[in-house]
Amino acid sequence: MSKKKESSEMNERMEGEYEDAKERQRVTRNYYSSRPKTFDTMLGGYTQVHDADIQESNQLLQSLFKQYNGKLGSSHCLELGCGIGRVTKNLLSNYFEHIDINDLLEEYCQQTRTLFENDENKIDQSFVCSIGDLELNKFPKYDLIWAQWVLGYLDGDDLVSLLRKLKLTLKKNGLIVIKDNCVGNGQEPEFDPDDQYYVRSGEQFYDIAHRAGFILVKDQSSKLKKVVRELLPIRIFVLALK
Repeated sequence: MSKKKESSEMNERMEGEYEDAKERQRVTRNYYSSRPKTFDTMLGGYTQVHDADIQESNQLLQSLFKQYNGKLGSSHCLELGCGIGRVTKNLLSNYFEHIDINDLLEEYCQQTRTLFENDENKIDQSFVCSIGDLELNKFPKYDLIWAQWVLGYLDGDDLVSLLRKLKLTLKKNGLIVIKDNCVGNGQEPEFDPDDQYYVRSGEQFYDIAHRAGFILVKDQSSKLKKVVRELLPIRIFVLALK
């Protein structure tokens, strides 16, 4: 979910944050279960960024396919935190033959599948779980893994562990795309107690990617903040295998 600016700084152990990961998952699940299954919920009330977001991500994928000149495949994609299929349908389905989806809520995965009733082979597997509990076969299946506004549900060490697991599922020239809000370098992560989400700095993403054994091949600022000034800055990171 896109995040707006908060006026107050967060402490290292921030108000509303739960030590136990399962309790944090429960709070997150309750937060989204109690809200309508709409773009408005997915985008934190900023539905006006949808078109610009998809257009920007289209340009990114087009540039990556051009940059890798046939080495980046288009067979299988994994989307972390698919929600109700906003990105799945409007972006990823145009580039990949098969998509595996993941979300904490089963009803989100089901709603995403209904978008492809006329193309039943498009959505392959559904993983209904927290990204921290994701269990994948340890073989190179995915050409690309898409993670937009979802990695903040894990703390730093758990995110490193997830990326190490994902590394085993990427094909030789596979990529991970991360699109997320960021605080400024040198700032402490911000934390949203409502849905238990961390917002990190670019430096912190760099460190996590390095610890997990990835190299950063692209880091660009999103232009979505020009659409909604209240949003925290958004960065796009592309990770590749070393």
